Amino acid sequence: MKKEILTLKKIRNQFIEVTVYYEFYNPKEEKNITVGFEAFSPYGDVDDTPKNGLQPYMHDFTVELNGRILTYEVAYVSDALYAKNGIIKGKSLNEIKKNMGDTNDPDFFYVYHFNAKFKKGLNIIKHTYNYKVSSSIDNNYDFEYVLTAAKRWGNRQIDDFTLIIDNGEFEDFNIDKTFFKNASEWLINGIGKTVDIQASTKSNIETDALKFYIQKGNIIFQKKNFKPNGDLMLYSQSYLQSHPDGYIPFSYYQQDYIAPPKTDLEKKILKNLPFARRGYIFTNIELEKYFGTLDWYMPNPNYVPDIETLIETEKEWIKKWG
Repeated sequence: MKKEILTLKKIRNQFIEVTVYYEFYNPKEEKNITVGFEAFSPYGDVDDTPKNGLQPYMHDFTVELNGRILTYEVAYVSDALYAKNGIIKGKSLNEIKKNMGDTNDPDFFYVYHFNAKFKKGLNIIKHTYNYKVSSSIDNNYDFEYVLTAAKRWGNRQIDDFTLIIDNGEFEDFNIDKTFFKNASEWLINGIGKTVDIQASTKSNIETDALKFYIQKGNIIFQKKNFKPNGDLMLYSQSYLQSHPDGYIPFSYYQQDYIAPPKTDLEKKILKNLPFARRGYIFTNIELEKYFGTLDWYMPNPNYVPDIETLIETEKEWIKKWG
């Protein structure tokens, strides 16, 4: 595999638009092969039942090879079998449903596969789908993508890999350190910051992760000769589950979970939340002291607060506490 560009864009906090561009090089004569895109089964406190035979949160799947739209089928392949020999030989849908029972951790992949005629030389595959995001007890949303499949191609790597993630403005999310080691491997293309997160049962974090706080822009990961040792695990923790009392979330999608204020100071803090998100340096000592303790606060001496530049949700928020 010569190149992969994986682009994720969260739309209206409702779905993630996934676009993947591949370049494959075939050094020999034209050949027909079966290509499969793997997708994890949903697990946890979500609906994990296949919908019309498809992964229940993936919609509008398309694939094209060298400019031609292709048809595809879906197989259900156990983790152990697929990891062992890479053969798309799965169970029937009835077997899958029968064996699911009450488990919240189904042991199979969805494999969207198709027949591809690879010409000699460069071949380009593009595929897209929309992934419906949903909240759970632990997470406001999460998304997983199989990267390790690249190690089963001929050269056992991606020669040139790029990952672009745009989760929108004023968003915080974690990415497990499964295929990278530290923050220096990421570019924040905009305004934001990162914080290292250690695995802890107390915080419901199972794997060391990098936490991103993004005011605006996207993040980019690039790697040459990429041999992924783990898959992409991206999630935004639920404010109610993961933070102590008195903490205010960065994302305005989670601000409605904040407890009503009990004092005038708490009311003042909530009223000024939209400006704190943008890094306003408060002259009020109490406000500056409070927001300065929050891990997402990014002071910006050039920011001048202006209600008219806020989104409608934030304008309503200010009126609510005004």
